[in-house]
Amino acid sequence: MDKNIREANKLILENVKESLIKNRFNSFIFDTKEGLKKNIVEMIGHGKKIGVGGSMSLKEIGVVEELSKNNKIYMHFPEMNYEERRKVWLNAIDSDFYLASPQAITMDGKLIFVDGTGNRCAALTWGPRHIILVAGINKIVKDFDEGLWRARNIAAIRNNIRLSKKNPCVIAGKCLDCASEERICNILTVLYKKPKVTNITVLLLNDNLGY
Repeated sequence: MDKNIREANKLILENVKESLIKNRFNSFIFDTKEGLKKNIVEMIGHGKKIGVGGSMSLKEIGVVEELSKNNKIYMHFPEMNYEERRKVWLNAIDSDFYLASPQAITMDGKLIFVDGTGNRCAALTWGPRHIILVAGINKIVKDFDEGLWRARNIAAIRNNIRLSKKNPCVIAGKCLDCASEERICNILTVLYKKPKVTNITVLLLNDNLGY
C-alpha cells in the first residue's frame, strides 16, 4: 500500500478507535496482520474455549490455526449437517472467547453484522465472556446507511460466491432484497454501545482484510 494512503488511513482508524472507546468498546490499531494475530494469541492464552463466527478476516490472518494448538475451538464447516452445526453454535455461545468480524464499522463507532442463521448475532449480543472483533480499513464506512449497504452489496455478494449460493445478487451484482431460501441476509444486528456484561475488543488493521 502507498505510504501516503497508509498514513491517511491511520488517521481514519484513529478517529474510529476514539468513537469505539466512547461507545465503551476496547479498541486497538495494528499495522500488520502478523502483529494483529500475535496480539489475539497473547490475549487469549492457553486452555480456553473459543467460539469462531464465519469470517474471512480471521482466515486471512491465520489466527484460528494458531489458537487451535493450545485451545478448544468451536467452529462450524459447510459440510456439517444442521444438528452438528447446532452443537457447535451452542458451545460457541458458552465460550470464554468469541472471534468474529463485522461487515462494517461506522465512523461514530457502530458495529454492523448481517447473518443468515443468526448464530453469530446471538453470540455477539450475549453469552461469551469476551468477544474479539477484527476489521480492516476496508470495513470502515461513513454511517449506518452506508454500512448496511456495504454488508448487503459487497460482503454478502462475495460470501454468496464463496459459498456457491445461487441467490439473485450473484447474477445482478447488487442486493435485490430477495426471498430466496438460500438467502444469507436474514438478520441484522447493530452494536451501538458495548452490552453491559460482555467485554468486547475491536482490533483495527491498517490494511484491507476479508470481505
